[in-house]
Amino acid sequence: MKQRREVLVRDLFIYFWLQLAVLIIFWTAYGLIVGLTDLPVWAVTLVTVVLSYLPLKYFIIGSVLMYKAYAPMSMRDECRFIPTCSTYMIIAVRKYGIIIGVIKGIRRICRCKPPNGGIDYP
Repeated sequence: MKQRREVLVRDLFIYFWLQLAVLIIFWTAYGLIVGLTDLPVWAVTLVTVVLSYLPLKYFIIGSVLMYKAYAPMSMRDECRFIPTCSTYMIIAVRKYGIIIGVIKGIRRICRCKPPNGGIDYP
């Protein structure tokens, strides 16, 4: 597989583009089901949100991988932590889920200033 920096093109496809397509299909089906049936809207919404959790989780990881693949190296090389902030975000989302993982990742990015640094795992 051809590699763009340390991110495989296959991983970008699986984690970003495929999950985006799945989310679009789920929410398009949601609109069709709500418009064409007499099912309660809250029930259809609940089922769609639950079904969208895993693709959304992988879409967030894919977004970070897209950043790792296409962000300028001058910006990415400024991270003072080990692992880097983008890797930390991926680990946090996998370990804690979408909401807590993204919050931890954003807090880590806010801490990434010159006096800080060192080894920091989620």
